[in-house]
Amino acid sequence: PAYPNLRFEKPTSLEEIPGGRLLISEIGGKLYTFPKADREVKKADLLLHISDAQVWHATLHPQSSSVLFVCYSKQGTSHVSRFQLAKNPPQADPDSEEVLLTWPAGGHNGGCLQFGTDGMLYISTGDGSGPNPPDGLTAAQDVSNLFGSILRIDVNRRDKGKRYAIPSDNPFVNLKNSRPEIWSYGLRNPWKFGVDRKTGRLYVADNGWESWEMVHRIVRGGNSGWPIMEARARLRTEVKRGPTPILPPIKDHSHSEANSVIGGPVYRGSRHKELAGTFIYGDYITGTIWGIKATGKDTYAHQTLVDTDQRITAFAAGRDGEIYVVDYDYTGQIYELVPSRK
Repeated sequence: PAYPNLRFEKPTSLEEIPGGRLLISEIGGKLYTFPKADREVKKADLLLHISDAQVWHATLHPQSSSVLFVCYSKQGTSHVSRFQLAKNPPQADPDSEEVLLTWPAGGHNGGCLQFGTDGMLYISTGDGSGPNPPDGLTAAQDVSNLFGSILRIDVNRRDKGKRYAIPSDNPFVNLKNSRPEIWSYGLRNPWKFGVDRKTGRLYVADNGWESWEMVHRIVRGGNSGWPIMEARARLRTEVKRGPTPILPPIKDHSHSEANSVIGGPVYRGSRHKELAGTFIYGDYITGTIWGIKATGKDTYAHQTLVDTDQRITAFAAGRDGEIYVVDYDYTGQIYELVPSRK
């Protein structure tokens, strides 16, 4: 445990923010901060409370410590919103909310927010369906909607009629009847994804259906295959494929070893030198944490890092690159990934 005196109520995301503090969200709508260096801290400071909402992720603008982005669902709609912050300790002004994007909330909402090394905000969305039938809206191959995708928007500019801008190099900007915000699609419930701060590459852990869990490298215009495919297995072959070819996952797990994969960061710290460039991810049900690392253009090395008894909902990398692990409801605590004792 990194902070043995702190427990949270079903936490969903964590990140380090300027001022040497950690920002954590709870699914019930509350966001807190506390000083990272105080390992004995006993109380976190309330940053924001979005009433009657389910909060999936919160992140700060990388160039401005006074701008907060939150993804949450409320009254059947998922929102990505921008809030203004005051400092010392940071607090968000609820009245400053600007809703940037909305889409219908469903069983699979995604909801992860990450800024890329290009300065763009990447957003994950689920297929908007419950577990049965698979992709009940038949939406994840349809780029005319925002479901089952990684979106990419520019929050530093505004197009006419929008509170954000569409990057001109997004893949479907000129495709008729498509949503130009889409960067990649064909996903089921990409709950968390990570950005390699050195290379800019994106990796996502995507929840499967009855048999498989998937890890994908996210590329421009990439089609991860859902629901035509579940990992490398054919599923709904009658569904019309989207505008680009289907790319297989870089790793799949059968449900004998994983049931709900959760993506994390790409490791760039100094404590675990052997993990440099490794995408860290885990499983909500089994508590296992793995790493996968590119060894060539299309080849990867995979390893099991640790077997935990936690229900993992999030990972985070501190400013120093070291890894934190968030438990949902067994303990509601934050853990750190440390080397095994020799």
